[in-house]
Amino acid sequence: MTARDNLVRTVPPPPDVDSRVDWPRVEQDLGVSLPDDYKWLVERYGPGSFDGFLHVFQPVVPVATVRLVDRAERAAEILDQLREGGETIPYPTDELLAVGATDNGDTIYWVTRPEGAPNSWTITANGARNTKWPHFDGGLVEFLAAVMSGAYKMDVLPRSWPGPEPRFAPYPASGERRR
Repeated sequence: MTARDNLVRTVPPPPDVDSRVDWPRVEQDLGVSLPDDYKWLVERYGPGSFDGFLHVFQPVVPVATVRLVDRAERAAEILDQLREGGETIPYPTDELLAVGATDNGDTIYWVTRPEGAPNSWTITANGARNTKWPHFDGGLVEFLAAVMSGAYKMDVLPRSWPGPEPRFAPYPASGERRR
């Protein structure tokens, strides 16, 4: 069974997703090609949260707090500031691209090497309240499938998360209110 199959089985996607994304434009704005598993995830799940806690940044979304280009740029600025302040970061800033965040302020990154091979990128994260940088040796969908199924625990994420029956909660459409 593939990581995609595992993720869909563990956390069913919403039935209807408006997945119109101009991928060449998004990649041009970011200056890099994006992994195929990320494109699949965006097109299959759309904007929302995994078990009410983890948010994957989106290429097209009205809310800047989860817009991929905006968050990636801001995360790079923060990494540079932390490094200038003496923080040890185990990767060069240009090898990290923010792809998600948690409600606790933890940031999930792609490790963008080897250069020019986005389908080989792996995952790391940095906890908002610590200096750990755990590494997951797989792509974003593999990471989500492993974390959401409980097969992998990343020590910057809460031990009590995800719950026993994780869900994906789509964000309300523009103009709708959350209930």
